[in-house]
Amino acid sequence: MALFYVVRRAASSVAPVAFRAIKQQRFIHSAVGSAFQNRYRREITKGTSWVPSRAATSIVAKSKFEENLLAVLDEEIQCAVESDPPTQDVKPEGTIPFEIEDLPGVQTIALRRKYGSEEIKVEVLSGDDGDGNDEEGSGNDTASGGIQVNLTVSVAKGGGPFLEFICTGYADAVSIEGMAVKQKQPTESDAVDPIPYEGPPFNDLDENLQKGFHKYLEVRGITPSLSNYLCEYMINKESKEYTNWLKNVKEFVEK
Repeated sequence: MALFYVVRRAASSVAPVAFRAIKQQRFIHSAVGSAFQNRYRREITKGTSWVPSRAATSIVAKSKFEENLLAVLDEEIQCAVESDPPTQDVKPEGTIPFEIEDLPGVQTIALRRKYGSEEIKVEVLSGDDGDGNDEEGSGNDTASGGIQVNLTVSVAKGGGPFLEFICTGYADAVSIEGMAVKQKQPTESDAVDPIPYEGPPFNDLDENLQKGFHKYLEVRGITPSLSNYLCEYMINKESKEYTNWLKNVKEFVEK
């Protein structure tokens, strides 16, 4: 019994010491772990850059893309100005009896004049360059290839019917592709029949009749010299419109 008491007392005296040792060891491990974790966090924070959000990344990418686009636009504008510098449209004396209406940003121009009691209007649109392959039976052997313009010529007398000629203008000739008699105001017959008869194809007309209509237009100012002037005029207009279009696009992108 005495021996049991001695052993129990010894054990009771050793237990607190062991408990304190274990507790101290746990504290040391905890302190070391905390220190290690704090240092690890600092290293991660120090070595990791800021990661932008998806929206911020999109804005940066868009900004870079627009900068590149603006640089390309600047180069194209400079190239357009240097390769096709704008020139002054000078009317050859005595060859252009028309007033020219040219609005910026519009593909066509309009020519107007009075010829006695008639009002003549010509709408001009740049045409495709000829490829030299004239269609068979067109009757236009001298105007194949080169620059061309599309002409819509109307000859009116007051408020009644008017003649409309569809022509192609070349540097040295004017070719009539078709013609029709039209009404300025729709009539009851137009409402019933929206596609009125406009005559046969021009090339199917008698040759003398074709020559007569060419002369009819010529005395009213639709001549090869006018056509040549309009070809040059529309080249210059196309150059100016393209440059202005590029500038408008650049201005929009910059906003």
